[in-house]
Amino acid sequence: MGGDLLVVDDSPQNTEVLMALLASRGHSVRVAHGGREALRLVDEQTPDLVLLDVHMPDLDGFAVCRALRETWASAQLPVVFLSAAQDPVNKLKAFEAGAVDFVTKPFHFEEVLARVATHLELKRAHQRLHALEASRRRFITALVHDIKNPLTPILKNTEWLLEQAPVEDHETLEVLRDIHVAANHLHRMVLSLLDVANDSARGPPARPVRVALRAWADEALALVTLRLRSQPGRLQVTVEDGSATFDPQLMARVLHNLVDNALKYAPRDEPLHVDVRGETGGLRLCVEDRGPGVRPEDRERIFHAWTRLDDADPHARTSHGIGLAFCRQAVASHGGDIRVEDGSPSGARFVVTLPGCGSNADQAAACTGPTRGANAT
Repeated sequence: MGGDLLVVDDSPQNTEVLMALLASRGHSVRVAHGGREALRLVDEQTPDLVLLDVHMPDLDGFAVCRALRETWASAQLPVVFLSAAQDPVNKLKAFEAGAVDFVTKPFHFEEVLARVATHLELKRAHQRLHALEASRRRFITALVHDIKNPLTPILKNTEWLLEQAPVEDHETLEVLRDIHVAANHLHRMVLSLLDVANDSARGPPARPVRVALRAWADEALALVTLRLRSQPGRLQVTVEDGSATFDPQLMARVLHNLVDNALKYAPRDEPLHVDVRGETGGLRLCVEDRGPGVRPEDRERIFHAWTRLDDADPHARTSHGIGLAFCRQAVASHGGDIRVEDGSPSGARFVVTLPGCGSNADQAAACTGPTRGANAT
């Protein structure tokens, strides 16, 4: 399958040879005899690939390539340099400018054809992947909305039933609480899935306000406390008195996801530590468990959506859903940072710092339990 190619060379002899060669393989070829003409032709109609000479009188190939990269990524518009300049410095400059390949003159015709075919196929593969990703996001968005709609009345009705049920009817209350906790958990998963499916570099938009930390933590952890009502004392929370500026709903979902993740891996007889504090106007969250921890080679990948980790080790955290990916997006929307490190003496410690928060070792050590830091709740 031929492509739309732009050949940029100030030598008419070179362009004639390349036009005949490429047209013989079914490619559509346009020619520019200088850098400025090349940029104009690209603006008029974006080609599939640019074959670019280095030395031209008006604008050299490096400048042309840099100008193209201001608008198009290399996967969208690959640039292959064809040049008699064999100096390694020129090759380095070409790749630094954004080229995907460099072919030296005098070139072999079959080599040029092979490289053009390779880069066209790579571009088409990228386009197919982009189309598949767009389809996946549309499917997930539609699915999430279909799941989310019936969840709203379930949450509202179970909340109303909990308020109306007789206090002495312990069995009914237990059942209603379990339904309400499960529905809330599913609702958070649905919201996270929607945010990750519609992800961006900045993540979901944050709407920061001044938040009283103790009241916020109590409300954010209310359902977790209800979920762990049969294990009193397992959730150990330290909250510093004071306030911080952040989006309370978004960060409540972050805290939920981190706690849910910790409960998934922590042994049932081991406590889970949560530390909440404000530092120089920002927020710092630590969630620590005594589970298997996270291997150093997985500490970046664990925050990526749709990733399956190596499960060769049956004791390691082998996979994750979209909860941690959402956490990274939500923290990024505040301009903050999230990381995972070793717990003490074992397990994993997830640390979130929003702008203004410190991140030194002494502050990280404050996350290990309610006996360190401020009052426990």
